Order: sequence, then structure tokens, then C-alpha cells
Amino acid sequence: MVKQWRTLMSKAVILLGDTTDHSGKVITAIDQYTYNGISIAGKGDQVECPQCKGVFPIIEGTDSLQYQGKSIALEGMQTACGARLIARQHNLTLIS
Repeated sequence: MVKQWRTLMSKAVILLGDTTDHSGKVITAIDQYTYNGISIAGKGDQVECPQCKGVFPIIEGTDSLQYQGKSIALEGMQTACGARLIARQHNLTLIS
């Protein structure tokens, strides 16, 4: 009998002001949905990217957590310019 194990990874939720691997910053988030008083970001929220010289939307979000139909962004997810999101907190996480 062969057992297969699925590796579960915990990913941090992205908040307003979190950064990207392009030295960018999340500049919009869901005002009514917060963690420790900071708005939580989701798919479609905007990221300022100095490397790509513009403002781009977050293009990924998790299906496991949504707020009013908007998928929540997690660490490692991508923006339209190709930047990856980096969380500054690791207390609010989801297992994926």
C-alpha cells in the first residue's frame, strides 16, 4: 500500500502597504475588511511598481477566502506586471 502525502503550505494574507519583489507597494485594499486595523487586499486591488513604472492590479486571489465575492490575495501571488506579493505579517495565514 502506497500512501501519498499532500504538502500543506501556509500563506500570509496581503494587507494594504505590503510590498512586492519589484520594490512596489499595495496601494488599495478592501476598506471594510481589516486585520489589526489594516485593510486586507484582494484580486483587483492596485499595486504601485517602480520597476515597471506604473500601477497594476493584483491578478490572483484565493478561492478559499473571499469578501463580498472578491478573492483575497496571499503572499506569492502575482500582479499584472509580474511582481510577486510579499506579506509583512505572518499571523493571518491560510493553508493552501
